[in-house]
Amino acid sequence: MKLAIVDDNKLEQELIFNTLRTYEHERNISLDISSYSDGNSFLNTFVPGDFDLIFMDIYLNELNGIDIVRKIRQMDSKVMIVFLTTSKEYIFEAAPFHFFDYILKPFVSTQIFHVLDDALALLPEQEAELSFEYRSFDVHFPLSKIQYIYSNNHEVIIHTTNGTHAFRLPFYSVTDHLDDSRFLQCNRGIMLNMDYIKTMESDYFEMTDSKCFPIKTKGRKQIREQYIKYQFLKLEEA
Repeated sequence: MKLAIVDDNKLEQELIFNTLRTYEHERNISLDISSYSDGNSFLNTFVPGDFDLIFMDIYLNELNGIDIVRKIRQMDSKVMIVFLTTSKEYIFEAAPFHFFDYILKPFVSTQIFHVLDDALALLPEQEAELSFEYRSFDVHFPLSKIQYIYSNNHEVIIHTTNGTHAFRLPFYSVTDHLDDSRFLQCNRGIMLNMDYIKTMESDYFEMTDSKCFPIKTKGRKQIREQYIKYQFLKLEEA
């Protein structure tokens, strides 16, 4: 979900931002968040379709939030608007612009969480992602694009349909975020996306790119059964 925060109060802007990051972590989803400290800078860069939802303060130094949303609605009728303000007095003035919610400050995190839950329910389902932090950056990989992940010389190698990516991290720090039935850990430091397994032999898997990964001896029967079960489930869903 792509979100914008428009608020000229730095502390309140950070409070909203941190609340969104908490939601992102608790729901295990990816949020793309942009912050703006004044209405003009937001409008100057606004492109219809860029955002799914905008958190808009009403009391801004230059253009107020109502005026900004009036201009937004001339360009984008679909983006969801959530007004965040210290007063109820603008609620009737804001009504013609079909706002998604109107939240009074100071807000509590559950109010923001409810808004995001409702907004997500209305948006097309997001593709599941593997998300983790690396050197102060948020890293995201669509699960459907990941073919396999393995550990090599203190690096985690993530091989995708778009190429190979290396991160100097412990294996578990990446794969602990991976809770999806299509992924199978066949050995220590090796995680495979079963959608990209070409064949299963007695003691290894061959991937669609011909790379082979050994199946560990301990628990081999259960690993092979997990793969077979997954393939049967896929056939039933087809």
